[in-house]
Amino acid sequence: MKLTALIFALGMLSAPARTWTSTAGKPLEATFVSATETKVTLKRDNDGKVFTIPLDRLIEADRTFIKEEAKAPEPEPKELEGEYSHLITGDWVLAEHGKLPYAFYGGKDLDGNSKVPLVISLHGKSDNDENGKQTGFARKFAQDSNYKERPCLVLAPLCYQPHGGTGGGWDDAPGDETISLIKDLLKKLPIIDEKRVYVIGYSMGGFGTWHFLKEEPKIFAAGIPIAGGASGVGKLKSMPIWSFHGAKDTVVKPEYARNCAEELKRSKVFKYTEFPEAGHGISGDVTSDVKVHEWLFEQAKK
Repeated sequence: MKLTALIFALGMLSAPARTWTSTAGKPLEATFVSATETKVTLKRDNDGKVFTIPLDRLIEADRTFIKEEAKAPEPEPKELEGEYSHLITGDWVLAEHGKLPYAFYGGKDLDGNSKVPLVISLHGKSDNDENGKQTGFARKFAQDSNYKERPCLVLAPLCYQPHGGTGGGWDDAPGDETISLIKDLLKKLPIIDEKRVYVIGYSMGGFGTWHFLKEEPKIFAAGIPIAGGASGVGKLKSMPIWSFHGAKDTVVKPEYARNCAEELKRSKVFKYTEFPEAGHGISGDVTSDVKVHEWLFEQAKK
């Protein structure tokens, strides 16, 4: 069996905390989470933060420890449990929650030994009201290059309208039903790591991301609003948020994001990136950046 699979399996066990040492000689008290052939994911003991670093940044003794532990027997596969387990197939599955259509993705190699993050993807306004067409940038989280390093579950709801199209807003009924679905998933799908639930959205979904974070801050570990904004976000100063906007956006003026950044300027965990030459269509630039994915998956509730 490949080293990757063995090491990843180890992350599912209750590994004790230990002292890790960087090649620069800096010690770190942390618990092993998972690893691949090139990277290791640890959970820092003093604040519970989950982060990933290259293996070559650790001293040889730590790298040897990981390789030796990888020789431990792999846990027996455990059947997925919960009412929503049928959604995890290795492909996108279409379903409904009340009146809310949604698409859901979970890797076929996941089993009941796993604990993985849940990513909620909120699309922008569109004339398209067909369930499955709203996945868009959500597919970035499921593509092989990302999923191999950061396995997760992805929920992409459809902001439906009674008379066709989309665009009523995530602060309306579709948003309420999405929050209801998230809460139900957390109760009935044990594979979800409830400390690592993330929301990302573009345009209308960017506004929705801010709305979700404001309304349900206890659910989410982090959020990424793209080309969106909100008022009254100052109360989110302890929430890890990375906001993006194009300086030449004429659809959603950059002032929306700039005002949020101003409200959160004293936050130590808020980030704002503005593309100086970009307009409204920046979702692909953001979600194609591996650094964005790495940052997001490092966030965890304490």
